[in-house]
Amino acid sequence: MSSEKDIIGLNVAIGSISEELLAVQRALDEYRLKQERKEAPDEAAVEFVKKAELVIEKAEKGELELTPDQKRRIRNNLVTILKTLHGR
Repeated sequence: MSSEKDIIGLNVAIGSISEELLAVQRALDEYRLKQERKEAPDEAAVEFVKKAELVIEKAEKGELELTPDQKRRIRNNLVTILKTLHGR
């Protein structure tokens, strides 16, 4: 019975991680789309920054498990977008 609860708990944890990473990816996609269309991507950039920072904070607190590659990619995109925002 305990192993069933562990599996259910793991599935819930994986689901929440997936949702948070999907939210970051959606925000990044929206930013890139607006940038391609020459629309003002600032709002989309700010949304990505918020979501990315939240995921990174949770990972650093141990509340979220990310691979080193996931962390690197999120941070690289975050740095690039922040440089773009500050360059305006």
